[in-house]
Amino acid sequence: MRNHRDGSTGERVPSSTPAGPSPNAFTPEYLDLLNQRDEPASASDADAAGPWHLERTSEGGWAVLRLGESLGRGDVPSGDFIRPEFAKLTAGLLPGTGKSKRFRQGKDHDGRGYPVYYDGDWIGHLPLFDEDLIASLNIADALLSAPNDLAWVLDAAGGVALEHTGKISLARAREDAGTPAPM
Repeated sequence: MRNHRDGSTGERVPSSTPAGPSPNAFTPEYLDLLNQRDEPASASDADAAGPWHLERTSEGGWAVLRLGESLGRGDVPSGDFIRPEFAKLTAGLLPGTGKSKRFRQGKDHDGRGYPVYYDGDWIGHLPLFDEDLIASLNIADALLSAPNDLAWVLDAAGGVALEHTGKISLARAREDAGTPAPM
């Protein structure tokens, strides 16, 4: 049995049916035997980790595929988008969907608010129970720990956003260092 990114179990559906030589270093027999086993706890990390690349679709869109996969070979993309920035965002965020979530929020208000934990350690409080914010913190945490994934998201932002981001980041770094901004 396999554990899939969506939490389901069952036999793995191959991402492609090769017509020629196998695009995998492992034999079909070996892979079939592995498919009969339960996956380790790290399987969701491996399933989402990538690395990812983008390929143009025949309809003019953008497919998100694992490195080593190809539309030409019949592999099924992990995403198919009409604009490249959406595909880039997906390529950047997919790896974080398989990672363990390090941020979590306590369910009981303790007088100061709802406690927030990072890797099990208390780090602060929020006045309201906010699952969306905790999910966003986990996404940002995943991006900050993976430069390749962060680069996909930055690339999706485009030149105008990056130009403004660069100015803001430089001003903050100068402020933190006690360096005055140039006139």
